[in-house]
Amino acid sequence: MRQKVNILRHVGVLFLTNVIFFLGLFIGNSVEELRVDTLYSQLQDQDLDYQKMLVESEYIDYLIDTKSQNNVSCSTIKGAYFTSIQNLGDSTIKLEQYINNANSNEEDYQRIKDYYSNVQVTYWLLAQKIENLCEANLNTVLFFYGDKKKCPSCEDQGVHLTYVKQKLKDDVLIFSFDAQKEGAIKLISQNYQIQGRELPSLIINGKLHGFMTNEKLFSTLCEDGLESEVCSQNK
Repeated sequence: MRQKVNILRHVGVLFLTNVIFFLGLFIGNSVEELRVDTLYSQLQDQDLDYQKMLVESEYIDYLIDTKSQNNVSCSTIKGAYFTSIQNLGDSTIKLEQYINNANSNEEDYQRIKDYYSNVQVTYWLLAQKIENLCEANLNTVLFFYGDKKKCPSCEDQGVHLTYVKQKLKDDVLIFSFDAQKEGAIKLISQNYQIQGRELPSLIINGKLHGFMTNEKLFSTLCEDGLESEVCSQNK
């Protein structure tokens, strides 16, 4: 009798162990499916944001091209541009959040990253057009970075640039590019002779620089004619 009870007890333990195992497996698969669905939804959002940025940039380009024909003011053009730049910044923050969760979606992440790199090139070119057309002083910074192993100071450079952007807001336009990318980014890096240089590299208002602290960035921008309280404070 006692032996029968022991057998039943072992069978019961084995049964419960299997139930717990398969329940854990089921929950794990369900969580993974939910995570994948969430990442896919985020990816679709990024695609949609990219399309919005593309349409907005095309509209701004249209305003620039038809300025004289349709009597479009420079204030209207610049207003549309800076509104769209803010939208681009918001979308970039969402992209960074997606990156942090996209461990199993490397190809999708790289595709979206390429999209946003191209959009940033477009907005940099628009800034050049607006500056020439409206005789505006748009201070631009192109930040070329590499991976952490090849460029350990690139992350620090990003922190300094973020601080400068927070202080100057629309008084400075900062665009970040992976120096290893092909296409337009490679053409820009070749034009400014960045390839072969130690990263990070900064193109500030068309001039090539290396690593800069936020103090040096403020100083350089002020010397280039930046109109800001920051410049008056540093005099």
